[in-house]
Amino acid sequence: MKKILLAVVALGAAAVSIVGLSAFEAHVINVTAKIENALNVPIASIDFGTVFPQEKLDQFFNVSLSQSFQDEKRVDDVTYIIRQKPKCQLVSENSVQLPEFGVVTENTDGTFRCLDEEHYNMLPLLCPYLSKHEVTDDGQGATGGPLENDSAGIAAFHGLPGDWTMATTLATEVAGKLMKSAGDILDTWNIDLKVPCFGNHCAQDWAQFVADNDGDNNADPIAYIQPLENESKLFGCDLWLEVMGISLPGFGCQGKIDLMLVVDESGSIGPTNMALVRTALHSFIDALVLATDGPNAGQTSFAYIGVLDQELTSSPAAMHAAIDTLFSGGLTNLSGGIALANDEFNSVRDRADAPNIMLVVTDGYPNVCHTIDCNGGTPATEAAGYSAAGIADDTEIFVVGVGTGVNATYLTNDIASDAPPTHYFAGDFDTLEDTVLDLISCPA
Repeated sequence: MKKILLAVVALGAAAVSIVGLSAFEAHVINVTAKIENALNVPIASIDFGTVFPQEKLDQFFNVSLSQSFQDEKRVDDVTYIIRQKPKCQLVSENSVQLPEFGVVTENTDGTFRCLDEEHYNMLPLLCPYLSKHEVTDDGQGATGGPLENDSAGIAAFHGLPGDWTMATTLATEVAGKLMKSAGDILDTWNIDLKVPCFGNHCAQDWAQFVADNDGDNNADPIAYIQPLENESKLFGCDLWLEVMGISLPGFGCQGKIDLMLVVDESGSIGPTNMALVRTALHSFIDALVLATDGPNAGQTSFAYIGVLDQELTSSPAAMHAAIDTLFSGGLTNLSGGIALANDEFNSVRDRADAPNIMLVVTDGYPNVCHTIDCNGGTPATEAAGYSAAGIADDTEIFVVGVGTGVNATYLTNDIASDAPPTHYFAGDFDTLEDTVLDLISCPA
C-alpha cells in the first residue's frame, strides 16, 4: 500500500490591549482583530491505496477562497504555493502512543530529517512520482478573454528519489491564484501518481513509460527505478500549501503616484514573449491614466546593464515610446534596473506628495552585477540590497514573476516589499497582461 498525505498549516493571532497613561488620568484603547484563513482546503490527506508498477492514478483536491475572504470587500485575490517534502512514519515496533505520522524538519544545510528521530523514520519518497496541475477554469480576464493565473504545474519524474533537500522543494513548487474580481474562487488540483517499478522487475517499456509521462523533464528512467527492498513498503510525501500574498486595492485606487517600471530584457525571454511583455505594459499604462496631477510613470530596463529608458513623466506617448524600445537579449542585471529606479525617485521629477511605487517584471534570477564587486556580495544579494534601500526610502516595491524560471521565494522575500500584496506570479507570458492589469483594478 502506498499513501500520500497533504498537510495544510494555518497561523493564528491574539488580540491585545494598549494602555496610555498621563500624570493624572488613564485612557484604555481596546485593539481587537478577528483573524481568519483566506483559503479553505477541506481535504487533509490523499490515499492512493494499493497500487502497482506503471499505473497512472488521479486524485483531486480543491482550494477555495474562504467565505470570510469572499465577504471582505477590501481584498480581492490570494496567491499561494504548493511545496512537497519527505514524510516521517512512526516506527512500527515502537509501543509509544504517538501519531502515525511525525513532523519533518530540515538541518542547517537544507537536508530533511524527522524531528523525533527516536520514534520516527523517513518513508520512501513518493514526491518525484507525483504530477501536480491545476485543472479548472480561472474566470474572465481584464480584456474579456479566459484567464489563466496558475503556474503551469509540474509533471512526474522530477527531482530524484534519493536525498530530497529544501533546494529541491523550492525548485519543484507550483503556484496558484484565486481572484474574486475574475470569478475565480476555486482551484482544483490534480495530483497524478505515476507508480515506479522495482529493481530488475521493471517491464521492458519502463523507459517509454517515463518518457511519456515526464513532461519536458527529460528524466533518466534508470534514476527513478526503486530498489527491491522498497517493494511493498508505504511511500509518502507531504504537500504544504502556503499563502504567499493577499491583494488589497490596486494602483487605480491611489490617485497621485510616481511609478517606475523595472523591466527584464534578458535573453531567456525571447522575441515572442518580449512582444507579449510590450503589449501587457502598453495596456498597463493605458489603464493607469497618466496625468499632471495624477499618476506619473517612468521606466528602467535591465539585461547586461541597467538603463533608464524614460524619466518620470505624465506623458502616455513618452511611456509608450519607452515600452516600444524593449527587446530581449543579454543577462539579468536586476540590480541595475532597481538602482536606476531608486535614483529617479531621488530626482527633481519625483513629487513629494506622490507615493513612490516600483513595479519589477522579470522571468529569472539575477546573474550579473551593477557594480564591479557586486557591493561585496553576489548578483542576488546586490539586487536585494538595492531593493532594501528603496524600501527604506519609502518606495513600495511590487514584483511580477512570469514564466517557469522565476525563483518565487527570492522575489517574494528579498525584492518585494514585506507588506502584502506585493508579489504576483503569472503562469506564462500569455497571462502577463491580465496580471499587471489586476494591479490597476480598484474593487468597488
